[in-house]
Amino acid sequence: MGGLTRINNENKIEANLAKSWEIDQSGKKITIKIKKVYWNDGEELIAQHFVDSWERLLNPETAADYAYFLYDIKNAKEYNLGKISDFNLVGVKALDSKTLEIILTGRKSYFVSLLSFMSTFPIRKDVIKKYNEKWIEAENIVTLGNYSLARWENHNFILLEPRNISKPKIMLIMNNNPTSTLAMFENGKLDIVDGSGIPLLEIPYLKKAGVLKTMPSFRNNYIGFNVNKPPFDDKMTRMIFARVINKRIFTQILHTVRPTNFWPPNTIPPIYRDNHYLWYEDSIQIGNMYLDSIGYENRKTFPNVKLLYPESGNNRIIAEILQNIWYETLGIMVEIEGLEWKIYLSSLDNDRPHMFRGSWIADYPHAHNFMNLFTCNSGNNETGWCNEEYDKLIKFASENYNTEESQNLYEQADEILFMEHPIIPLFYSDQIYLQSERIDNAGFTSMGIIDFNKIILKESKN
Repeated sequence: MGGLTRINNENKIEANLAKSWEIDQSGKKITIKIKKVYWNDGEELIAQHFVDSWERLLNPETAADYAYFLYDIKNAKEYNLGKISDFNLVGVKALDSKTLEIILTGRKSYFVSLLSFMSTFPIRKDVIKKYNEKWIEAENIVTLGNYSLARWENHNFILLEPRNISKPKIMLIMNNNPTSTLAMFENGKLDIVDGSGIPLLEIPYLKKAGVLKTMPSFRNNYIGFNVNKPPFDDKMTRMIFARVINKRIFTQILHTVRPTNFWPPNTIPPIYRDNHYLWYEDSIQIGNMYLDSIGYENRKTFPNVKLLYPESGNNRIIAEILQNIWYETLGIMVEIEGLEWKIYLSSLDNDRPHMFRGSWIADYPHAHNFMNLFTCNSGNNETGWCNEEYDKLIKFASENYNTEESQNLYEQADEILFMEHPIIPLFYSDQIYLQSERIDNAGFTSMGIIDFNKIILKESKN
């Protein structure tokens, strides 16, 4: 599958399913011409397929977390929140079979980049109507691009068949055990292993052996607070839990990370700044003095709090490090609990804990994708935090085409995050992966996605 645009190797935007686009002088109207492309069942791609996709994403009955992604479109937010019921009032329509018109709420410097993300990909409404919830199964789904879904066994593997015989078949193996994943790689059964499948203690050895590859990525790892649940409804308590952490310990243990106090990556457009991480040892003394002053001289009277994390990758190690830091510095034992991914997500939605382990990797290469995450109406803001001044700064930054001014506004908003502490930014992490000798290019992007079209086998080179 693919979007109207795509991100190239230099993280620049370029046309994909779009043939061209034109933005009017107001910056609010975008007219997109669609390429002559066919679905794998022979049906031609038309502009209405994008309209159908975006209507489904915004439909309140779909309850999509990523509906907010399209809130820059006129009346999209109102439709998604049920304030209007006529989708024809939303600012997207097919002018003809190959022309898509988008009306925005204002100038949005990043919007064309946003159209590279999977939530904006087209769909076939006729296929969904025919197969209902089974439309995504291998025998029913229709796709665009160079690969088709041939077989899908849940929790086991996915097999992709190339539409072009010059491309290799691709099998995606699902394995939550890094040790057995590494064994499969070393036995020649895997050609590419994502970072989540690499055992932490093996990283130095794999790096020395030359099979561990790294590339920069736009990814930050954080701890989120439930700001509506005591004791973290108190900003000072959140600040204490954040500032007693000397994040350099993560560099020593995780090897390929960089500690930070910032939220958006320091190399993502339009933010380009040095990542000067600072930690002050007197934060521990100040934190303990504050806890004493609000009645917790006896730390056993401090409320029981829990940190929830998804049971995958290195999340348990990170949780145990934090648990140990908070106990040693503040005398508070935080309960930690790991859950299977789907149960973890359900808990965030239905029974949000005091704290949770999160990470965010860019959907598209622009700071707005990070900063918008913690706005009041973001479907991915699990903290419950809402700050009107923060939201205003994000809005003004997104509408500003002057790079320096936009950067300044985003940095002001980031300062509010730092002072309010709805989250604790922990560290930036590079994309790490294993690559066998058969592979010349594993196809990873700065957004942590494998572009199957960019995978190159050494023996296939001319």
